[in-house]
Amino acid sequence: MTYKGFYVNVWFKLVVLVSGFLIVGCSGSTMPTPASDDGIVPFVNIAREALGDNAFVNNWHPGVAIFDYDRDGDMDFYITVADGTSDKPEAPGGPNLLFRNDGDGVYTETAAEAGVDAFASNSTAPAVCDINNDGYQDLYVASYGRIGDDLDYRSVNPIFYFRETPGLRQAVTDRLFLNRGDGSFEDITVSAFGYAANIRSAITVACADVDGDGWLDLFIGNRADQDFIRFDDPRHHGHYNVLYRNNGDLTFSDITEEAGLMGPEIQMLDPEGAPMEWENPTTGEVTRGYDPTVRDTMGNVVGDPTGQTLSTLFFDHDDDGDQDLWIADDGDTLKVYRNDSSDGAIRFTSIEDEMGIDDVGAWMSFAVGDYDGDQDLDIFVSNIGFHFLLAPKPTVPSGDCAYSHQYGRGTCYHYLLRNDGTRDVPNVGTVPVFTNVASETTVKPSKAMPPASLDPSNILPEWGIEGPKGLSAYDFGFGTVFFDYENDGDQDLYWLGAMGGRGEGPNGQFYKGVGRMMRGDGAGSFEDITVESHLLDAQGVDYSITDPDDPKFDAERQRMAPRFHENGKGLASCDLNGDGNVDLIGTNSNGPTFLGESVIDFFPGPLFVWQNGGGGGHWISLRLKGRMAVDGTGSNADGVGARVFVTADVGGGELHTQVRDVLASSTFLGMSCLDLHFGLGEASKVKEISILWPSGVRQILTSEDVDQVLEVVEPAAE
Repeated sequence: MTYKGFYVNVWFKLVVLVSGFLIVGCSGSTMPTPASDDGIVPFVNIAREALGDNAFVNNWHPGVAIFDYDRDGDMDFYITVADGTSDKPEAPGGPNLLFRNDGDGVYTETAAEAGVDAFASNSTAPAVCDINNDGYQDLYVASYGRIGDDLDYRSVNPIFYFRETPGLRQAVTDRLFLNRGDGSFEDITVSAFGYAANIRSAITVACADVDGDGWLDLFIGNRADQDFIRFDDPRHHGHYNVLYRNNGDLTFSDITEEAGLMGPEIQMLDPEGAPMEWENPTTGEVTRGYDPTVRDTMGNVVGDPTGQTLSTLFFDHDDDGDQDLWIADDGDTLKVYRNDSSDGAIRFTSIEDEMGIDDVGAWMSFAVGDYDGDQDLDIFVSNIGFHFLLAPKPTVPSGDCAYSHQYGRGTCYHYLLRNDGTRDVPNVGTVPVFTNVASETTVKPSKAMPPASLDPSNILPEWGIEGPKGLSAYDFGFGTVFFDYENDGDQDLYWLGAMGGRGEGPNGQFYKGVGRMMRGDGAGSFEDITVESHLLDAQGVDYSITDPDDPKFDAERQRMAPRFHENGKGLASCDLNGDGNVDLIGTNSNGPTFLGESVIDFFPGPLFVWQNGGGGGHWISLRLKGRMAVDGTGSNADGVGARVFVTADVGGGELHTQVRDVLASSTFLGMSCLDLHFGLGEASKVKEISILWPSGVRQILTSEDVDQVLEVVEPAAE
């Protein structure tokens, strides 16, 4: 894309930037806001007050991870920034940011002091996992190809360093930082991975103990170098993903191929359904959706014949005691792998076809939660949304989900996958049953900001279909999480995401979205309370009036519409201030700001630290400690992979049971803290907590107090 009008008067630029600061300031007041008539207590964005100038970052893929890095009992967070050595004005960067929580809404930036600023890295997704079971979470930082250099990962030469573009290796190589336990980290990338360190364009990281040995393994999801991503061409190059096995001695081995996770060829078909293939002139090999003759500016082959991964999820989807793997690919099918590891041999089997959820989509991110209250875990998968119905049908075969949607081979709608147990498939074995119920899920729309798809006149007649229903009627999403917003004991859903720059011009309206907050009722239905909860991913919103029936309501003046969107990307959740309410952190990428047909400039993306005003219900948070951190036996130190059931008396002797897993994966560019938070409503006591540890040990706790963070240590195996 070529942006015109890039250089502007410095004074005008300063005015706009300062205006952005002022906007965030006025929308981020920490003054308490009373609950509305329907019990909605809004969030408050405290980013500007808490982070100062660091409330804006330069990164096209800004990531966030929430964790207690210094183990002082409160939650800190890490934000990734683009390569600080870049000299391109449209891709400025800087050091990554580590915010130490000093209490009372005070956050001190300590990345350089802690040794994790990674100034020369083009950082994307961070993940925090205790790789050596010492009780301190370590930090893996994914890195991405430099934007605008037209160089793919093969231009990082493993032998002839002098032939490389200066700084390229440092920019694209992932980093692993070991937590020393004294507030500082050590970069152990070279000793941990050697020549196997990931140099492809990583954008998601997941941790899980895939073989049950008590050590967390690492899965790195790679997309493609940004310079070669195309959605107007059938050549849809991706990068192979990587599975690293933890050897238990601070080293890792690349076992991707032997584990069956190299990834299949891209599902690229022409309008008649025939595969679109290209031949390698050197080897004669034919591949689908991938052209091996495409080269970067150094003459190296671009990409790999596989999809572009954006998000990964480890969890036990079939209740057999091991961690299965889900992969969200942009412009390709959803991938689901059953963990068939045994006797120390790690092996995964692809089963998405047998499950019937192999639609091509712009799959972005996963959220896991029991949205319908039946004590099993369901999955929300974010997608492009309804936007494609407002534009003509694509005529060129490509990874655009709208191209596959028109032929019934894919979808741009979100998935809401209801967990319906398991079934046996001949010659395949047991597979989970997840039924997509997005279209049939009831959603009470926002009065102030309903999705454009609910107006039939907005949908182009050439599509020849009725408007989407339920959650399918909603807009674009990147990062997404299930959490209990008001501590009433059920799961609510939030996502944010937008594409194409911010502002009011045509280019600023490409997949516009300001996030959606869906309040669940615990029985499978939702209400859109995005406006009332003050969770629009936009600056300068005036929330003083949220009822469109009020004669003083003015959506344009109040900036209360998707057209005012930022570039929403990463998302993470946790109780940051220890008040028993789950807070949210959202990141936005830098990018162009459009006014009409002109581009003002590339401006940094604002961070949103949304502090939950609280719903008044009781709660309990569980912080698990596996025995590997105690005596070297049992489960990994943080209990990643544990499944927890919490039962409480909600009144009149009626018992209500909730379920959650300890997940170190799932959402786009973000990782929520590992604490398991349960809203309890009016319950004054927790009747029972049942924990199934990854080791297989079952632990039962009874009669626990509410309104506390409870640390639970895994008992020794009998």
